[in-house]
Amino acid sequence: MIRRILYVAALLAGVCEASAAGRAEEILGRVAEGFRAMKDYTVRFEVAADEYRTPGSYAVRGGSYYLRLGDDAEVYSDGRLRYEVDNRRREVTVTEVNRASRNILDNPVRAFDFLGSEYDFSLEGESGGRATVRLVPTAENDTSAGVVTLVVDTSSMRPVSLAYDYDGERVGIRVTGIEPQAGHFRTFDRQAYGGYEFIDFR
Repeated sequence: MIRRILYVAALLAGVCEASAAGRAEEILGRVAEGFRAMKDYTVRFEVAADEYRTPGSYAVRGGSYYLRLGDDAEVYSDGRLRYEVDNRRREVTVTEVNRASRNILDNPVRAFDFLGSEYDFSLEGESGGRATVRLVPTAENDTSAGVVTLVVDTSSMRPVSLAYDYDGERVGIRVTGIEPQAGHFRTFDRQAYGGYEFIDFR
């Protein structure tokens, strides 16, 4: 009798685990679909790491983006190259885009497109109209990615927050607004940064 009870309990636990994994996959898929459907959009957010707090935003148009972090940092990308501007040091660093990255500050175009990436995911909980999904890099993930915790509003299926944990160093991102891109989309203009030092790592 005890053996049968243990067997049924294990069976039910397996069903619940499969159901939670299916729900996590559904949530991630619907979040990604929402961003793909917009194509051009702006995301506003706030970054928090220890005592550091700063507002930021990024605009996406197709595979290109423009990201601004406080008054000191700007990043432009045409989908192939990334131009990182440090306005305090008056420097522009040029690198190739890391298309595998899902970090919002590194590759915002793919920030919420986790399905099919090198992450294992699980549903940590769902209540009060919000769901929390935990994403852990697989052994094949070589993008220096940490564990990601994503909180989603389940009525709109839009992200509420992200937390990146790099071996205990935690960076939090609170999403404060998502809207269709309107108006002028900023692209990189070398002439706008006359007098800046250019560092090219291509």
